[in-house]
Amino acid sequence: MKISYEWLREYINTKIRADNLSSLLTMAGHEVTSQEEKNKDIIFDIEVTPNRSDCLSYIGIAREASCIAKKRLMIPPSKITSKKSKAKPIKVSIEEKIACPRYSARVIKDVHVGQSPKWLIKRVESMGLRPVNNIVDITNFVLFETGQPLHAFDLDKLEGGVTIRNAKDGEKIITIDEVERELRGSMLIIADSRKPVAIAGVMGGKETEVTETTKNILLESAYFDPISIRRTALTLSLASDSSYRFERGVDLEGVVSASDRAASLIADTTKGAISALTDSGIKKKESININLRPAYLNRILGIKLSVEEIKDILKRLCFNVKGASSMEVTPPSFRNDVTREADLIEEVARIYGYETIKPQPPSIMVTDESPGSKDFIKKKDITREVLTSLGFNETLTYSLLSRKVITDASLPEEGIIEIMNPLSREQEVMRQSLIPGALKSIYYNASRQAQDIKVFELSDIYFEKESIYNEEQSLVIAEYAKTGRSMTSYDDSELFHIKGTVDILCEKLGMKTIEFEKTSHPLFVNDETVGMLLDGAMLGIMGRIKPDLLSKFDIKGDVSCCEINFKALADSSILKKFYRPLPRFPFSYRDVSFAIDSNISYKELASFVKREGGMLVERIELLSEYRGDKIKPGQRGLAIRIIYRSKEKTLTEEEINNIDTAIREGLTKNFNATLR
Repeated sequence: MKISYEWLREYINTKIRADNLSSLLTMAGHEVTSQEEKNKDIIFDIEVTPNRSDCLSYIGIAREASCIAKKRLMIPPSKITSKKSKAKPIKVSIEEKIACPRYSARVIKDVHVGQSPKWLIKRVESMGLRPVNNIVDITNFVLFETGQPLHAFDLDKLEGGVTIRNAKDGEKIITIDEVERELRGSMLIIADSRKPVAIAGVMGGKETEVTETTKNILLESAYFDPISIRRTALTLSLASDSSYRFERGVDLEGVVSASDRAASLIADTTKGAISALTDSGIKKKESININLRPAYLNRILGIKLSVEEIKDILKRLCFNVKGASSMEVTPPSFRNDVTREADLIEEVARIYGYETIKPQPPSIMVTDESPGSKDFIKKKDITREVLTSLGFNETLTYSLLSRKVITDASLPEEGIIEIMNPLSREQEVMRQSLIPGALKSIYYNASRQAQDIKVFELSDIYFEKESIYNEEQSLVIAEYAKTGRSMTSYDDSELFHIKGTVDILCEKLGMKTIEFEKTSHPLFVNDETVGMLLDGAMLGIMGRIKPDLLSKFDIKGDVSCCEINFKALADSSILKKFYRPLPRFPFSYRDVSFAIDSNISYKELASFVKREGGMLVERIELLSEYRGDKIKPGQRGLAIRIIYRSKEKTLTEEEINNIDTAIREGLTKNFNATLR
């Protein structure tokens, strides 16, 4: 909002310099983004936040400046002293009382419409507007002075009284910008007995606008529901200074005082006579009383303000304050943004001065298990180092998703946390999984001709359980291949790459052994879905994403990924290093290739081999997996390598062969395997 320094000083009893005033306003939360000299004046461009509709006016900014500088605020009197008219007040009917809680109308007779006086022209031009005539210029002047939009109708062009109602579908009006607009039934309008004469809170009609031939006017000042005005302005793609303020909420109790101010100026400028006021609807908003604890305020801000100092700040901001150790504070009618104790604390903080509050470290207790502890942070750092060293790129995705993404990803909606007032359809719910974000990252990069993509994200997920909102750290690791790869060998399978990555990560974190167990999940292909177990509890899920799901994300190729409960992973890891001597005796290995029923898991086979070989089997490695024409349907070919080593001696060829033979016979006997 552009503010004239010269005009602003009319409301503040001070000679404060422009640069000092700019600094004070900025530090109090009203950032002055620029200032320029114009016609021996300085124009501030102030960034007014959406919640501070009271500052969309000169008096609003002056009120803030006078409070910060501790100077008297001088508000011009609105009492009418001009000559009065005996004309009857106009009849007003409000059909939509929710959309229009208050509407005032005042008749001013025998006006002389013409050019505005020099002082008014100067003020209008400082707003960045073009002077029109004395009536229109005064309504604009009072709009910028008080923040209350006004509109003047040519009274003689109105038929009957004024009705505030919803438009009829298909009803039309030519607005003052000379554009014919078709109205919808949800739009609030001002109408006479025959036609619409204005789009309420947005723009007046051309037919009843004030011109040089106008003799009598009807001055409108009202309060319209912000949602109704915003919806109408967006639907019609029609914005105005009035709609901008109505959308953010004006002062319900300031409707008549603004009308009085404008009527008095119009009467003095045009020699018109003012009639009685018609004021319909709610006159006073329901006040709220907020409990403020000075001790709590000081603890939150880390300062030591006395009760009197707190009272002084709030009273300068026009708040009504009662009590001491526990204050009862009533916000003024123009402060729609103050509704709770935290808001009052913010008001005190910004007027006291954020720059005067010395920074202090928070006094919180951090344990080794806390997400903010050094130990936990170190484990996160190790995780990032390991994954980046393996060729993965870290991504950072939004915590909010559209419900469609949840549906497309076949994720359960149980426990989902919805946003009450989402800014868009893309931000309707909080994510319960990091996998949708990983898929969106893969799509973004794949659509830009990236070939093999490897990504991970270590971040929070959110869910509701037993009426409690929960936040957990999760880790997703995903790998994409553009052309797709068959699950024929260890080197060519993204899923095996993911499993190997998890194995390496667990080793670096000093983890206990994770068990892998075949399972099912709506995200993954049935035969290629693995659950990760830690001490019998589910730690995470791993698999190859279903092709039909990938098509919903417009991904062409294969994606394998896993998602792990990182908090559980970190809690079970031990960063302390333990010494283990190098083996004294050499190892030997034997490769075994066989065909086996596809339903038999690798875990079962590995457990059998370890059990049969006892302490002499050091480890087992999967070399390859084959599915194809060279083996029977329903079977798969596996090749494993068994590493043999004794801690006490060098194994002889005969000892190794005896164990290896027993294992091969056991595979044939117990699993009906066919050796190859």
